[in-house]
Amino acid sequence: MNFKSFLFYSILLFTIISCSEDNDITVARNLQEYMDENSDKEKDVVIACAANAEANIELNYIFYYPEEGATDIRYYETEDTSVDPTDYTNYRRQSLTSEAIFGGKLERFSRSGATESWCLVTYIKDGKFHISDPIRLKNNTKATEYSNEVAINYKTTLEPNFSWEDGTVKENVIYFQVISDEEGDFISGTYTENTFFQYYDETNVTLTINTTTPVDLVEDEIYNFTMMGVSEDNWVNLIIEEQFIPRNLEEYIATNTEKTIDTLFAFAGSANGNEEVTYIYFDPIEGAFNYRYYETEDTTVDKTDFANYKRRNLTETAVFGGEFRRFTKNSSDEVWCLVTYITEGKLHISEPIKTQNNSRETEWTTDVAIDISETLKPRFTWTDGTYDDTETYFQVFTQIDDTFITGTFTTEKTFQYYDESNITGKIHSDTPPALVLDDEYKFSLFGISPDNWINLVIQTTFIAE
Repeated sequence: MNFKSFLFYSILLFTIISCSEDNDITVARNLQEYMDENSDKEKDVVIACAANAEANIELNYIFYYPEEGATDIRYYETEDTSVDPTDYTNYRRQSLTSEAIFGGKLERFSRSGATESWCLVTYIKDGKFHISDPIRLKNNTKATEYSNEVAINYKTTLEPNFSWEDGTVKENVIYFQVISDEEGDFISGTYTENTFFQYYDETNVTLTINTTTPVDLVEDEIYNFTMMGVSEDNWVNLIIEEQFIPRNLEEYIATNTEKTIDTLFAFAGSANGNEEVTYIYFDPIEGAFNYRYYETEDTTVDKTDFANYKRRNLTETAVFGGEFRRFTKNSSDEVWCLVTYITEGKLHISEPIKTQNNSRETEWTTDVAIDISETLKPRFTWTDGTYDDTETYFQVFTQIDDTFITGTFTTEKTFQYYDESNITGKIHSDTPPALVLDDEYKFSLFGISPDNWINLVIQTTFIAE
């Protein structure tokens, strides 16, 4: 190839690159130059803000609202925070991954790295050039705080209201609330200047991204509340996320008036060495279905008033070979709680359980004396731990693979397999099988207080002798 040909192809290649859609990335070009090229377009806004990911200051999310029909959505940022954020020559376009959230009503760019800078979002729509206000990333200096601390009360069953407080950083000037369904699909998006929102009442709403009046909520459906507390420079200081389910326990009982009210056995304790996790155990008798967990706002309310109990959507799994089931709650908040389920013609409700993760965390141990003097009839003896107000001791025997064998209650701190002389109750109906010589088994003991909190858990394995 001669020099003239080389020069021609070089110029052609440069022209192609310069005219490509992304030429402000492949060839250095600042935001001001891009705006100059669109100076014939009317200017409009983009609603946008940013936050770091939960517990990760090296991942930032830039949230934005792309109005229907938005095209050529772009992200720009400055080298650092020392520059003038209103001088658009300081902004360079960055190629970031974007994803839809809240069913596509909003989107967010994901930005890796802990460096702080100014950033903003642009797009084109209906011949208008949309640009957001500058956003000051503060992932190092004022990392976004995540919480579920929101008070949810009800004007009526289907009119929840939400109130919250600022977190550690008290610089929020506006609050963005999103209501979404269980799958995360968008229902409503509003802004208020105070820490309160009533669904659906726009009395204190200063801005909305709703294009139509939001739908009415449905009783017993699961919904999500998300709130972002945003500072004047569009950094999100606080994100609150919490599920809620319209209809309290009193209202649920009222819809089941044709059923007889019956009881069920349930109790709760904190996880081994983790007061932030609560286990709520319950005995699902044969034919039980529609397991539900309810709790109060705190422990100061009247535990006998079912209007104080709100349903929570918790994960539940089988334990002890399926003879028991267990809800898991990831919070150390102390509340009154209970479990319900339905059997043929009956609504079963447990006694209220007072969770005490903070005030008396459940003790877990393996300390139990095992007397094997009588062949295949081991006797287990134990002592109370720190707390001596245990009222009932619940013993569970399983095979090593967790297959359930027996479940018994005593008020004494001893039990022999299988001797019913001191038991006060049992959950098995068949005569227990004889233990098998040299087989390995599991013994679990729960020391339960009068308010159904587990003071003590003893778990150990033993060989039948």
